[in-house]
Amino acid sequence: MNAKTGLSCLLGVLMITLTACGSAELMREKDRENTDLRRQVEQLRLQVQAKGDEARKLEGQLAEARKLQKQVAALEDRLRVMDDMMMSKSENIAKLETQLANAKEAAAAAAAAAAKPAPVKKKKAASVMKSTTSAAKTPAAAEKAPAGDAKAPAAGAKP
Repeated sequence: MNAKTGLSCLLGVLMITLTACGSAELMREKDRENTDLRRQVEQLRLQVQAKGDEARKLEGQLAEARKLQKQVAALEDRLRVMDDMMMSKSENIAKLETQLANAKEAAAAAAAAAAKPAPVKKKKAASVMKSTTSAAKTPAAAEKAPAGDAKAPAAGAKP
């Protein structure tokens, strides 16, 4: 029995060592799986952090885009106001141009009307010539004649 018992003991020890080796391998395998899972978790955590940073950056860009959009809307409103002002100024300029054209036409008509009585002035010049010829005959009449009458015969005199 001693041999049987010794053999049984050796078998038990061998079984325990094999079980321990198997459980050690299992533990190493579990440790490897745990480290792999930790690496994956860390990578996912970094990805989530990068996505969060990107989301914050995009939110900032979106806020800036909204601000720019408001500025563009304000500029468009100012442009509309300026266009309205330019249109009213253009209308005022057109009105003034028509008034100027009408005034020029009126001035031209007045000048034409003033030019027609010019022959009447020639008659006056002829009557002045008659008075100067008679004045030339009498020196006393020349002294009584106005200064404007003295110029008229000189213009009407033949060279």
